[in-house]
Amino acid sequence: MITEIGESVTVGVVFDPEKIIVPKWFVWNGRKYAIQRVTFSWKVRDGQKLFHHFAVTDGANLYELTYEASALSWKLMTVSPM
Repeated sequence: MITEIGESVTVGVVFDPEKIIVPKWFVWNGRKYAIQRVTFSWKVRDGQKLFHHFAVTDGANLYELTYEASALSWKLMTVSPM
């Protein structure tokens, strides 16, 4: 079952050699989650805003993280068990 969250989170990222964003961890409700793998990523443009979406897993759950480039902000959009 997918749970809608829509909360701001802190995300640690690295940029690979092609300057692609790779999330490595995020903090939600005071807890740090280590990302084991990015399972899928995509971009969506809404007017002038560009959103980078990432489906990531910590091995137990699947999370959707969204980065809004113009605001430099991250949100945890959804959580679902694997």
